[in-house]
Amino acid sequence: MNYFKHSEKLYEKAIADGISEDEMRSVAAWPVDKVSLLFAAADQIRRHFFRDEVDPCTLMNIKSGGCEEDCAFCTQSSHNMANIKTQSLSDPQDIIRQCKKAWSKGLPFCVVSSGRRIDTAELQTICKALADCGPGGEKHASLGILDDAEFEALRCAGVVCYNHNLETSRSFFENIVTTHTYDDRLETVKRAKSVGLKICCGGIFGMGETWDHRIELCLDLRELGVDTVPINFLDVVPGTRVSPPTESPLELLKIVSLFRLAMPRATIKVCGGREKNLGRLQPLIFQAGANGYITGGYLTTAGAGIDADDEMIDALGLKRN
Repeated sequence: MNYFKHSEKLYEKAIADGISEDEMRSVAAWPVDKVSLLFAAADQIRRHFFRDEVDPCTLMNIKSGGCEEDCAFCTQSSHNMANIKTQSLSDPQDIIRQCKKAWSKGLPFCVVSSGRRIDTAELQTICKALADCGPGGEKHASLGILDDAEFEALRCAGVVCYNHNLETSRSFFENIVTTHTYDDRLETVKRAKSVGLKICCGGIFGMGETWDHRIELCLDLRELGVDTVPINFLDVVPGTRVSPPTESPLELLKIVSLFRLAMPRATIKVCGGREKNLGRLQPLIFQAGANGYITGGYLTTAGAGIDADDEMIDALGLKRN
């Protein structure tokens, strides 16, 4: 195959409306020694739709641990034995302070809770805290499986975007989670979208899934029409029931290119596990097609920090949107 010409073809198809399933398979088979040509196509698509702007956000773990779901990768699952601090719902004033701190740095703020769903009283507390933050920046939330009325309450509190990852493809899902179904997650995303919330929905990669599974997930997310795709790379914590990724950093970066070329207008955010799995190649997330990231740390693991991430994008000539 002439990979130079094929890279041009992928660029042309992505500009039009995203690459086909067959072309996704060609990305999966792309040799690592030619990966710079793949990145060139993905990078130019990113620049075409987003110029030099990137979209970081920050999150707050407002309720940690004790989750009844059995997600094999998750440190917060009570089915796992990870040594993390269990925390009940944060004080509303702490939520307000962290929100305003994020906004002072020009970052959207997302509240995240462990568990299948937040209970009614807790949701009311969260909504009031978010409403009391007032205007000044974007509010996002990730609180599990909610119903229409609960999503409407979040919207009324000023939340503009809801995160609920599918985690992996339908055909691989039962290898990772058995206490709820893929359709539970899918329907939650649809409900959030139906009340007018933007959707942040992606998955975790490096859990033993194949490229076929990755393409399957990509196709589902494209059909859902999600606004943002968070791409997480598995960061194994002792006590969880998964093995470390076997993929090289360049193989993982091919996943970023797959999603960029398939979903050219979506925000592609590289999130958890990027520091550990990509190491010094981390800045290549943008050349591979990403235009966003989570900064300031994750739910139970640390990140590089906001200042370090700002230095990284400055060095690349990028700027926050």
